[in-house]
Amino acid sequence: MDPKLLKIGGIGALVYAISTAFFYTYLAWRWPMVGRQETESVLKEVGQHPREWLVFWWAGLMVSFSLIPVFPALFQALWKTAGAYASIALFFAFIAIILGTLSPLRHAAVTPTLANLYQRATDDGARQTIALIYKAQEAYGQGLFCVFGTT
Repeated sequence: MDPKLLKIGGIGALVYAISTAFFYTYLAWRWPMVGRQETESVLKEVGQHPREWLVFWWAGLMVSFSLIPVFPALFQALWKTAGAYASIALFFAFIAIILGTLSPLRHAAVTPTLANLYQRATDDGARQTIALIYKAQEAYGQGLFCVFGTT
């Protein structure tokens, strides 16, 4: 294996690990209601701090892209000795990039819109409907993670 490729891959993995640890620590500290699935609290808090929410999730999107340099290095290193493993690794890399993009985009686009609608809603039926839509998109995101993200 080429030492330069291993170094690039190692640096990319280190950047990814550190940024992901920071990301999830900040999520647990600043937005604990997301983890506890407290829909009304999430919608109210996001409605009060939409810019912070957007910056946080766009940063999450950049975190997922920080791992991209690892994939070509891994592919090239594996291709020399195990072409089948290289192909499988490349396949899972594409899945990881797609899913690593979908979740932050979903939170950055859908949740602030729902929070804005929730704040402006005047009747409880509308608020319940908005909360139900939020819960549905959260369930969709968790399903994607459970099926593909852990892979």
